[in-house]
Order: sequence, then structure tokens, then C-alpha cells
Amino acid sequence: MSLLPAYRGVKIKPYMENLRYFIFSFFFLLFSPILGFYIYQNLEKLKNADVPSIVIVSLMVIVFSLISLYLTWFSQERFFFFQKLERLAKLAFFLKENGYSYTKKIKTDSGTRDKVVFPSVYMKQNRYDLEIAFKMAGNKFQDKFKKIGSDLETTFFMDFMEVQDDIKFKTYKMAYSAFQNRIKVSDVECSSKGIQLMKNLWWNPIDDPHLLVVGGIGGGKTVLLRTLIRALAKVGVADIGDPKQADFVTMAEQKAFEGRISYKAEDIVAMIERGVDIMFARYAYIRQKRAENGDKDMKKFYEYGLEPYFLVCDEYNALCAMLDFQTRQRLDNAMGQFLLLGRQAGCFGIIAMQKPSREDLGSKLQANINFRISVGRLDEVGYDLAFGEVNRNKEFKYVKYLAGKRVYGRGYACVYGEVAREFYSPLLEKKFSFYDEYEKIERRENPFNPLENPSAVLSEEEKQVLQEEMQAKEELEKGTVKKASSELVQELLSSKQEEKEGDDVPLMKASEFSNKIGVSFSSVQNLLKKLEELNKITILKEDGLIVLDRSQIILLTDLFELKESGSQKWSEILEDFPFDEYGL
Repeated sequence: MSLLPAYRGVKIKPYMENLRYFIFSFFFLLFSPILGFYIYQNLEKLKNADVPSIVIVSLMVIVFSLISLYLTWFSQERFFFFQKLERLAKLAFFLKENGYSYTKKIKTDSGTRDKVVFPSVYMKQNRYDLEIAFKMAGNKFQDKFKKIGSDLETTFFMDFMEVQDDIKFKTYKMAYSAFQNRIKVSDVECSSKGIQLMKNLWWNPIDDPHLLVVGGIGGGKTVLLRTLIRALAKVGVADIGDPKQADFVTMAEQKAFEGRISYKAEDIVAMIERGVDIMFARYAYIRQKRAENGDKDMKKFYEYGLEPYFLVCDEYNALCAMLDFQTRQRLDNAMGQFLLLGRQAGCFGIIAMQKPSREDLGSKLQANINFRISVGRLDEVGYDLAFGEVNRNKEFKYVKYLAGKRVYGRGYACVYGEVAREFYSPLLEKKFSFYDEYEKIERRENPFNPLENPSAVLSEEEKQVLQEEMQAKEELEKGTVKKASSELVQELLSSKQEEKEGDDVPLMKASEFSNKIGVSFSSVQNLLKKLEELNKITILKEDGLIVLDRSQIILLTDLFELKESGSQKWSEILEDFPFDEYGL
């Protein structure tokens, strides 16, 4: 514990609402010596009401006022110090307009007067982000302060990042415009951190496997994909599906991508199925190397000398719409295997679509795509499906013009389960040519592709053995996570031993709980709804997010463990479950 109180920034006072007038006065005072000198020189004429002198003084006051007004605006637009003053004034205005204030009676010589006082609200302005702290601890506005995040995001036109809670304060953290962190297409390269997308943002496929890119027509989705492919093709093999037969046509003529671009719907499905074959062939190679090296556990793919393999599919919605029922089943089966099992073999999927939908990409597959990017405009449902429950209360803004100029490639990005942040896709320079850049890329061989190496084809029996082994490994990893989750539950419960019996307070967000025990959030949400329909629990929400108390954590943990240990349906489990033992 620190011996000094935490610095939370400047306390907001009612007078700060008028800071813009102070700035205006400051600039006007800079010109006042000129005005004063002229008045001093022509004082006698002014006393005698000399019209030309009065006109000149009036014109000087008007001109200096207009210049001061312009300088006030310009300084708040360009200089950080004056921007800080403007934000203080904006927050003071926000508190006053929305009634976050008290009125106190002040005694004076002539009687009493009303004095407006704000609650304890602090603003801390850092170079790249802004923190606004609201004192809780019994404050009469605390219920409103718990839900004020989206209002602040709109008021300051900033990107809401996170909320931090401590004993007395709730602090909202927002980021200034991410436009300053935009990079050029030519700057996008792969490094140990992953693929750099902005100055402060990387996508690391190893840590966060698979990528979903969504956005409407003209939002910059295709440029982002071509930028990613340029970087990915330098470190591994990329197979690409383009059902539009438009944006990637010329790439098929270039050596690095020859034979690796598919256009027809049937060919794209075959390409994805071939991607699954490549994945299993890589697993077979890894198993062989593990046995040769005598490793106890299977290591990462790159530790066995393998390069990453990328499967890219643009316009996935359109592809699904082109297929008949049987071919669609083949696509779902192949894509499901690739996304669920590809990570450890170094196989990563990149799927782009105009709008995410449960029909085209089921919840099970969505839960396994860890990194999400949107560019351009989406509707509310699209944002909800793309970024999940955690961002349900986030205000997603569509910005068409920035500083008077048309802006492309703006959107949001996040690791699934985290708060989405403002995103600007790499800027395409005027003289930049993807065709010329792709010509420079050397072709990388793929010895696991049956079309390039027929001996790489595995039999169906070998694939089945590998699939069962990988699924067993995934289940083992989930079991380890669940064990850690149980320990976490015990730790949480032990910290509440001193509370009164039955005094359940929210301990954990449902999304956090789902990550801890290794199940999808939709599964947790579905089970909670079933329990509520049976009148066994009441779903709790805080800031619009589902939260769990300690009794619900115990109940859900036991139910999911019971589900994993058998093959019963939820209806069968809940029908025979001993709820009485849980006090329900």
C-alpha cells in the first residue's frame, strides 16, 4: 500500500465551465497594449467625441476580439495545454447540464445566496489517454456514475477503453483519437510481436489465433486484407479464396501466389478442405519430430522448423450464399476443423465478411476466432456479433470525415472478450502498388500441400487418429483450465467468509467466468437463461453486463463439470440436478 494518496488529477469546479472565456481574455489582453497606447495618444480627441478616433477604437476592439476568438479556437484545436483546459470546461458543463451538482446556501452581509457545488470528480489528462474518476462511497449520484461511460465517450468524442474500480472511486479511461497512431501500408511487417497494424497495435496469430475482418462496402476491408497478405506471404504460405473474382485476380499471375488463389465457390470449398489436409499433415510431421527428439510434450510448430500457414477467405457471406446444402455442410465441417484444431500446427484462418452472422459463422466457430477488426460502418447487431457481450454498452461511432477530409479504414479492433478500441487500417499511399510489392515476394514452398507434394496426403484412418488425439489434447487443456478455475472459485469464496450468510455480491463478470473455465460465453449465457426459466436463479447485471455472485459461480462450475463428464443434454441434467443442496 502506498504511503501517499493516489493522484487522480484536477478536481472539477463550477467555475471551470467558463475557462474558454478566460482563454479568450488571455489573447485579448495580448493586444490590449496596442489598444491602450492608441487611446492614450488620442485621449483628448476621444474626450471631444472625435468621430474618426471613436470609429478606429471601435474597429480595433472588433478586430482584436475576432482575432482572439480565432486564436481561442485554434489553440484548443492544436495545442495540448489549451486542449486540456477545454476538456475541463467540457466536463464542468456536462456535470452542470445533467444535474450532477448540489446547491448550498451561503450567508452574506445582504442575506443568503445559492452556491453550486459539484461532487468529487477528478480529471487526469495523460499524453495519450484521459481518466475521469468519480467518488462513490455513498455519493447520491453513485448509481448514475456506474453507467456514465457511454455518455462520457459521446461528450468527449473519445474511445472508451476500460473502467477501474477501487474502494472509493470508479475511474473511466478513454483514449484520444487513434488517428495519430496510424501507419502506412509499407510499414506493415511481421516481427516477434506479431503483425503491426498501428503504432501501438499488433496481431500475434500465435497468441490470438485466427482473425475476423468485418465491414461494409467501401470501408477499406479489401485494402486491409491485401496489406495483411503482403506481410504474411513473407513469413509463410497463404492460400486465398476470392468468391467475387475481382480483388485478387492479378495475384494468380505472380510467382508467390501461383496456384494459391481460388475463385469459384466449389474451388474455394476444396481449398479449405485442402487446408485441413495440410493441417493434419503438419501435425503428423510434428509428431514424427517429437518422437525423434524424444520430447515429452508437443512443442510449438516453429520449434520444429515449420513456418506458419494462412488460409484467407474474402466475402465469406457471399461464399455461403452460393452453396447448395451439401456443399455448405462440407464448408462448415472443414472450416470448423481448421479453426478449432489449427493453432498448434501453426495454421491460422483469416475470414472477411460484410456483416457477421450466426448463420454463416456459428457461435462455436466465432468463439475460436480470437482477434476481431471492423472497418467502415456496421449496424448495432453487427457490432454485437463481432465484439461480443463485453462491448454491448460501448458506443460505436461511424466517422466519415476527419478534419474535413474523407477518411477510409476507420473502425474498431480487439481480442475477443476485451474492450474494443478505435482502429485505423494502414494508410495506402498514392504511389504504392500492391502488384509491384507482390512481385518482390519470393515463393515459399508448401511441402504439406497435396497439390505440390502428393506424398503429403494422409489416409482417412490417419486423419481420424490425429483428429481424436488433437481433440483429446484440447479437452485436457480445458480440464487444466477448469481445475485452475475451481481454485480461483475457492479463493474468491474464502475471501468472503466474513460476510453474512446468504449475502451474495457480484464477484465476477460472466464473460470472465467463461474464459476461466474454458467454455464459450454463449454457453454460460444459455445455461443462465435455462436456470432463470426454472426460477432457480435471478440473472444479475452491472453496467449492462451479466455478473455472477458466489452461489452462482459454485452452481455453474458444478453444472459444467457434470456436463463434461457425461453425454446428457441440459434438460436431462437440470431435471435430476439436486438444487436443494445449493439452497435453491
